[in-house]
This record gives sequence, C-alpha cells and structure tokens, in this order.
Amino acid sequence: MPFCPQCGIDNPASARFCDQCGAVLVPVGNPPTMSAPAAPVSSAAPTIVGAPVVPAASSITCAQCGAPAIPGEAFCDNCGAPLNAPTVQPSAPPAYSQPSQPVYPPPQPAQPTVPASYSQPAAPPAVPPAYSQPVQPAVPPAAPPPTYSQPVQPAQPVAPPAAPPIFESAPAVPPPGPMQPPTLPHKHLPPMGSAPVAARTVLAPASLTVVQTGAVLPLPNAAQALLGRADAVSQFYPDIDLTAHGALEKGVGRRHLRLFVQNGQIMAEDQDSTNGTIINGQRQPPRQPIALRDGDTIQLGTLILRFNEL
Repeated sequence: MPFCPQCGIDNPASARFCDQCGAVLVPVGNPPTMSAPAAPVSSAAPTIVGAPVVPAASSITCAQCGAPAIPGEAFCDNCGAPLNAPTVQPSAPPAYSQPSQPVYPPPQPAQPTVPASYSQPAAPPAVPPAYSQPVQPAVPPAAPPPTYSQPVQPAQPVAPPAAPPIFESAPAVPPPGPMQPPTLPHKHLPPMGSAPVAARTVLAPASLTVVQTGAVLPLPNAAQALLGRADAVSQFYPDIDLTAHGALEKGVGRRHLRLFVQNGQIMAEDQDSTNGTIINGQRQPPRQPIALRDGDTIQLGTLILRFNEL
C-alpha cells in the first residue's frame, strides 16, 4: 500500500498522490500473501431479499489532465491536481475593435501675428506755421551828449621849501667791553681753572653706581668694556656682568651697552638692544656713540646706573 511521506496516511494501492495532502506517494512492497483455500464456486449467487440497491458510481474526471479519477479521492492519481477545485473555463478574448480615428479640421491659412511690443510709428510732429516778424519802426539816431568845458583852476601859490628837521642827539653808547670766548658744552671741555688732564687711554679709574642698590661697579683697566648679562647656554659672559643686580628681570640684554675711550673721553654706544638705552632721560639711537660726563644717568631697560668719571 503506498505510504505518504508528508502526512503518513495510507492510500489505495493504485493511488500515486496522497488523498490527504496531495504529496507524491512512496510505493511500499507488498508482503507475501498466503494462498487461501479455494472456496467452492456456487453456480448461483445467493440473493439477499430486502438489500438496498447501490447506484453505480458516477465517473469523475480531473479538470487538470482529464484523466478519470476514483470517486472519493481528493487528488488526481495522474497529475496530483486537487479534484475538488472548480473548473475554470477559459474566457473568450474580447473582440478587437478598430479604434476610431480622430477627425481633424481642414488646415486654415496662417494669419500674420503682430508682436505685442509692436507699436504704430509716431506721427511726425506738426510743423508750426511760419510767422513773419513784425516790422520794427525805425529808431532815430541818438543825439550826441553835450560837451562841457572844465573851468580853469586858478594857479596855486608856491610854498617855500621846508626847513630840514632837527633831531635830538642820540644817547651815548658805552664802549664795548673785552670779548668773551664762546662757552662750549661742559662735556667737551674740562672745567675752567682746573689743571690740564692727560689724555685718557683706558676706562679706569671711572666707575658705575647702581642707583637702586648703591653698588659700585669699577670699570676695567682697558680701552673698552661691554655691559650686559651672562648667558650660560650660549657661553657668553660680558666684561661687566649685571646679572646679580636683576638684569634679567629689568630687561638688560646680553650685549646691551659698550663703553670705550675715544680722543681721551669715555663714550657710550647702544648695541642695538631690545629695550634700548636712555642717557639723562633721552633715548639713544643704536650704534651712535655719545660722550659721557661725570654724574650722567644711564638706564638699561629699567636698571639705572650713574657714571662716575673719577
């Protein structure tokens, strides 16, 4: 008996598809059957009185393949189509009708179109009528103005010549005194009445005094000296180191000011420092020497020094 692998229902031996789910049936071998003793064949079958008459089964045809099917089966044994599905009669295709052609009006001659911006040309301006100038009456010539003769002025009497003015005598001017020699700046000439000083060749014995602390910095016994602050990174050490006097905090550069002797006089020259050099309240241009005199104040950044010539 064929066995359904999907739902497990046994089907008739002649069925190829399951009546329950329509799956393809798996054929199963029939077990050996024992032969039964042959029953005696009667010549006539007994007739049962009063048995109901079974009407002949009506034939069922598969709507899919047209094969005859057993009454009561749910699926066709030939193609597996469901037998209970309604038969769909193919509908006749709609009758094709020729589409109606559109009717177009006969062509009309094209009318010239006038653009909207077209305007009629302006009529030429009317020429004003010519008018004749009225005739001006003749003007008689103007009479010349009358001439008048100037009256004769009587002669003026001639005045006698004036006497020359008399000036008073000018006040007496005292005679000029003896001429005094011109006075030159104190820094270029030694004080009057002092003994002549030998020409200076070195900075010593001059010195510098730190105004904020009163510390005295003697100048070296050399023709020039460099003032600034030491820098261990660049291995630079000036001749007069102002680091101990707050040079870094007060804006003193490493190479700030150069002192040197020129023509027997001590000169100061700013070395193009960042914060500049101020002498006696005046900022000095860089690389331009200026002569120093005793008591001058030298400001490097905010550090103030006083120059002592002796």
